[in-house]
Amino acid sequence: MSKVELLHEFYASFKNINFNEADDIAREIETDDEKAFFRVVSNYVLQQKQKRVIAEKRF
Repeated sequence: MSKVELLHEFYASFKNINFNEADDIAREIETDDEKAFFRVVSNYVLQQKQKRVIAEKRF
């Protein structure tokens, strides 16, 4: 699998993350760097979801 395919697969799976499970996932992450990465990506996905909700006036 190419790096582009791997990143696409990662993005597709991460954008569907259940944020109710985010704390459990974060507790299982081993390194501080991985935890920081998880936080950054989680925040990005959440911001995108918030933008869609606002654009669709579902607030």
